[in-house]
Amino acid sequence: SRPILFNISGPYAVGKDTVLNSLLARYTVETHRVRTITTRAVSEDSDPSYESLSQDQFDKRVSNGRWIVNRQLSAQVSYGTSIDEIEAEAQAGRICVHSIFAGPDGAGALRRTFGRALISLGLLATQGDISRQLNVLRDRLLLRGRDDIATVELRLKHQLPPLEYVMQNPSVAVGPIELPVFDYVITNENLPDTVKRANEIFAAEFCRGEV
Repeated sequence: SRPILFNISGPYAVGKDTVLNSLLARYTVETHRVRTITTRAVSEDSDPSYESLSQDQFDKRVSNGRWIVNRQLSAQVSYGTSIDEIEAEAQAGRICVHSIFAGPDGAGALRRTFGRALISLGLLATQGDISRQLNVLRDRLLLRGRDDIATVELRLKHQLPPLEYVMQNPSVAVGPIELPVFDYVITNENLPDTVKRANEIFAAEFCRGEV
């Protein structure tokens, strides 16, 4: 059977949203961007797929239905993905598109929940080891000009676990078998090439090669 969910995970500023937005623009009717609830302050105008809640509101929301919950930034921020939302959209005939945290409680939990019904893409900034990854991400963040060097370094400190997780691509138990968390791990060294590659993967997995 055809998979129902496409996910991209990777460190902050690696280009996940740009790649996902290209897919959503190309497959407007067939796709649904999965919502994320979070206790982090977000601008719903700039990213309508995120909904910001207080911790109390968050806890109340995830107490109803089935959720994948993960906590980031030294457990200060909570994120939630609704399993019910994904299944309802899939039943309506849409392909769900998502970006979840690259870690055991994020991308790993998504694989454990959906098994082969999930196509998951791990995205890295470049070829090479952790220090090379961090150097490239640092350059990109500074180029954006949104944060000073101290803020950038703080952000990068929290990117070590997700970077290691994508690079290791561990296997997790899905029923009686084990599957790797990510079906594909690619590097975003050239954004147009990365967008093209992600579109090719999406077409091959969800459209049976029809573009």
